[in-house]
Amino acid sequence: MTAAEPTPLTVFTGFLGAGKTTLLISLLKRLPSNYKVAVLKNEYGDVKVDSALAAQSNSNLAGVTEMLNGCLCCVLTGQMREAVLEIQDKYNPDRILIETSGSAFPATLSIQLRDLAKELKAEGAGRGVRLDGIINVIDAENFIGYADTSKTASVQAQYTDLIVFNKWEGVSERQFDIVWDRVNDLNTDTPKIKSNNGAIPWEAIMGLDTKLGLSLLEYQIVQDHSHDNIHSHEDHLSEIETLTVSFPKANLNGDELSKFFVYLDQAPKDEIYRMKFIIRVSPLLLPVKISYSSSSPKPYILNWAFGRYEFTEISEDHASQLIDDSLCAVGTVMVGRGDGRRFKKRLESGILGEDVSIVL
Repeated sequence: MTAAEPTPLTVFTGFLGAGKTTLLISLLKRLPSNYKVAVLKNEYGDVKVDSALAAQSNSNLAGVTEMLNGCLCCVLTGQMREAVLEIQDKYNPDRILIETSGSAFPATLSIQLRDLAKELKAEGAGRGVRLDGIINVIDAENFIGYADTSKTASVQAQYTDLIVFNKWEGVSERQFDIVWDRVNDLNTDTPKIKSNNGAIPWEAIMGLDTKLGLSLLEYQIVQDHSHDNIHSHEDHLSEIETLTVSFPKANLNGDELSKFFVYLDQAPKDEIYRMKFIIRVSPLLLPVKISYSSSSPKPYILNWAFGRYEFTEISEDHASQLIDDSLCAVGTVMVGRGDGRRFKKRLESGILGEDVSIVL
């Protein structure tokens, strides 16, 4: 009897709001029949918003594990190892998809996954794992802006097996050429494709068989990012600050969210990177038109990035794991380095409504 092949790992990187989760969910909806996938997600904040979206996307999805309040490539390294092993033991998937946070260093993560593969192979335990590919998602509308302020965004574009241009439909041909040239300056040789409204074919991520090696650039990244170099390590982690925002349930009709919904259109897209919330409200009160069969309160996931937002209905089963009956909404607001205290004070001024709880 031949030993089972190691489980392939596909890693998704990209800055906050680039569309990693949208791309991931689109791939899950296109899973080949009888092909079982598990997802490991790393996100800022302490609310597992994306898990609910991924969990209901495809019946072939074996399971979702979400790691919060830290980065896979440094603080959560040990937890990532245990999470991968637990996913294998619990689900025995055909592939594991790993969605990193917006600040993950792909080279460091690549080395850690290779080390894990060697360790499991040496132990001869279980199926083992292998890194199949790293995919970088780029927001064509906003890349120039965030690449100028985030060293990590540029590194992610440099160290990858495939670059996916997302949201290119919303820019002019000239604007896209500027983004293409900027990315090409960072990385000429890596294949590049455009998504189709946030979706790519499943075949695009299969069998990439990563050839990314421990180059001099990668070695320098690892040295700069090591725990021995505290200054670089802290700089990396502090690119983003998060605020957890909770809305108490004051009544039964969702009026307590009216100011928050107004703020969605006013929030500064050049200062706030991302907002992710789970809310429970009547569809009649949503600031966008959405199809519904009943006007009674329903759970929705709110995703806001660079001034755009959408509401996605989720099941009560998934919602009950994320929000308790005392709240009508809870989620995370992500801002830049050093902006956390300022935004906490601003959001506590009443702009979101009364009795809102904000934790930095």
